[in-house]
Amino acid sequence: MKLYEFQKRIARHIRSGRSVIVQAPTGTGKTLGALWPYFEAWDRDVPSQFPRKCIYSVPMRVLANQFLADTVKLINEEMRLIRNPKVTIQTGEQSTDSKFQGDLIFATIDQSLSSALAVPYSLSPGMGNLNAGAFYSSYLVFDEFHLFPQAGEDGAEGALTTTLALLSNLKGIVPFVLMTATFSSTMLQGLAAMLDAEVVQVSPEEYQMIASGKGQAPRSRRYVVHEIELSAQAVLESHRTRSIAICNQVQRAQALYEALKAQCGDSVAVTLLHSRFTPEDRQVKEEWLRREFGKNINGRQAPSAILIATQVIEVGLDISCENLHTEIAPANAVFQRAGRCARYPGEQGVVHVYNAPSKQMPNGEERRDYLPYPAAQSAATWNTLQCRNGAILDFVDEQAVIDEVHTEADRKLLAAMQRQNGLLRQDIEAAMRGERGYRRKLIRRIDNITVLAASSPSAIGDPFRAQGFGLWRGTVKGLLKTLEEYAQGWQPDDDASNWLMKLPIADERNADDPTQPVEYRWQEVNDASLLDGAAVVIVNSAFCAYDNELGFRIVPPELGGWSSQPGERKRRNSQGGYSYQLESYTEHIDIMLQLYREHFSADYAYVQARLAQHWGLPQDTLDRGVRLAIALHDVAKMDERWQRWVRLYQQGIGEEILDSGYMAVHTHWEPDNPLHIKAKNEANRRCERPPHAAEGAMAGARIIAAIADVPDLGYATMTAIARHHNASADSLGDYRLHNSAGAAVTDALKKAGFELPSATLITARPAIHLDQVLIKPGEFRQMLLYFWIVRMLRLCDGLSQEEN
Repeated sequence: MKLYEFQKRIARHIRSGRSVIVQAPTGTGKTLGALWPYFEAWDRDVPSQFPRKCIYSVPMRVLANQFLADTVKLINEEMRLIRNPKVTIQTGEQSTDSKFQGDLIFATIDQSLSSALAVPYSLSPGMGNLNAGAFYSSYLVFDEFHLFPQAGEDGAEGALTTTLALLSNLKGIVPFVLMTATFSSTMLQGLAAMLDAEVVQVSPEEYQMIASGKGQAPRSRRYVVHEIELSAQAVLESHRTRSIAICNQVQRAQALYEALKAQCGDSVAVTLLHSRFTPEDRQVKEEWLRREFGKNINGRQAPSAILIATQVIEVGLDISCENLHTEIAPANAVFQRAGRCARYPGEQGVVHVYNAPSKQMPNGEERRDYLPYPAAQSAATWNTLQCRNGAILDFVDEQAVIDEVHTEADRKLLAAMQRQNGLLRQDIEAAMRGERGYRRKLIRRIDNITVLAASSPSAIGDPFRAQGFGLWRGTVKGLLKTLEEYAQGWQPDDDASNWLMKLPIADERNADDPTQPVEYRWQEVNDASLLDGAAVVIVNSAFCAYDNELGFRIVPPELGGWSSQPGERKRRNSQGGYSYQLESYTEHIDIMLQLYREHFSADYAYVQARLAQHWGLPQDTLDRGVRLAIALHDVAKMDERWQRWVRLYQQGIGEEILDSGYMAVHTHWEPDNPLHIKAKNEANRRCERPPHAAEGAMAGARIIAAIADVPDLGYATMTAIARHHNASADSLGDYRLHNSAGAAVTDALKKAGFELPSATLITARPAIHLDQVLIKPGEFRQMLLYFWIVRMLRLCDGLSQEEN
């Protein structure tokens, strides 16, 4: 496969262990440039030289869908790999890889970032520590980076700055690529210095070669500024055969669509696309768009077509038009939209830019409604484009406009990011200690909420598996305001239906018993500030409408009644199963070690080599920590009471344990078997089964410290054991180990490949606090080691029963 020179430069930097910031115009092949080093490394299959996993993060679901389809096609039709990587997608609407177990994962930034911050949108809070280790050991690609959400007065609290803060702490550990067409020169240089990354730009000469199709007539776009607001009449006046109109807000796009449908009748095919369509309907629309607005003109069926859209088409869709109409937005967004006009070599197009509509403020003042964009940057872009009205702008000219508009804001943003770096670490650590307020604070940084519709919370099933719409946090606050307006004078049929919006709070009181499913209690959202910590909300379906033309919308109750597709409630053990087989301590450890060695040990080979190089740790640091955690994670299940409970239960199901030295860690359990349920209840009545995770960390603390040798690794391993069922576990119960525990641990350590230390088990609860054996506040390296180890521990623990 022949690559452009800028794509080759990306590959050379990545191969040499450097990270890269790429600035290249739309349609030049940034995606292939970022993925090529991964495909090369995958085919060479030397895990210590490059990560085996790639997480490719994008700002919008439409991008993830597009890249998934394009990459699968590329791998199947053009690549000649010895073995194809498993390509998956993880978005709010397609939660097909919630544990990040694919090889090449396309994910929206809310999914990637929430996993990195240990508050994954795709998993319950108790599972919060599962995905971070995947993020911090992967080749990371962030595409269309300028579209990542920004929040706060200086933009320093959104997903964009949070991502950069994380990457600044990963310098030298995992390679990453940031890509966009629209960085300002100030941002480009500042990020390169902050992240110690190489800059790869497409030169004007190379751009002309790509844009002209290697010798064809170059494409061109003329920019025309209109003082009026975007309207159906304005679109139709310049329409030829293909036009696109882009609004900043969904409601305005819906209104423009209805106006155009009314004026065009059947003479023009008009369609609407935004973020509030179901996956099925959006797929139909996107396929139609690729056919009617794509490169293959001969494949088109409609003589005349108009697309009305929002920001969802700024990136990803490979479509083009003769006339593109857009409301004013910051320069980087305007030029991203312009990439859907005269996209292909030889095409000439016109980009029409309209001022934002006016909005009356509470004080009666009229102001331009630039939302969701910053007013200052939008107004500055308007002024700058007015000076270029009627001009043809190429990539160099567009970059000059971006520098004029964005330089000052980017300078402030870079300064804010520097200030935020230490605060972000503190927030993650506090959330890991179980401080719920900090978990909400981390979620607020991601700035995206999944919105569901149902008649009652029970009707939605598992809210984290239900099919919803990912909306900007500010938009959801606007929905709440609209709901309150429509609810004036509303009288529901019963009191149970008298609510507008609710958010789920996980109740994991039985987190140490993995056979218990996660339950949720629902808090009514009666104040918009509650949304600052929400990842998912449910809206009363009485106020919800949906169809495949206009999409999801909030309506008066007499027009509502639509509900989201509910999420399947899965009974589960720690990883998704529910039934168990009787298993001894050494059998359990042996199976987990086999799983780790056969399926996962290569995942950390690259990171482990980098830790040795940059942190000065032993070459086998992570491998040692994982094997040690596996060998000792269930030590406290050999508590005397635990073993008594097991024997009572097994006796109750007619499968009595006769060997007094048999140390069971799992019983034979079938959740739908009445005999098993009866035996469990009777065992619970006669003997309380104590918790074991944190207690196991304490019981094995001396052995862990002796074998780990490196204090940071010891603390990380003990924390992984303490939190292998509940990510925020912070309490220590009483325990007293059975007198056969020592022999079982000796066998487990031998199976894990360790020489037996002189240190021994702590056989009963000591007079110390749990936090004395956990990772320490402010120690970011300890936290990363913990994330890496606990991921392997939980994956192998959950899969072990399937293997059994």
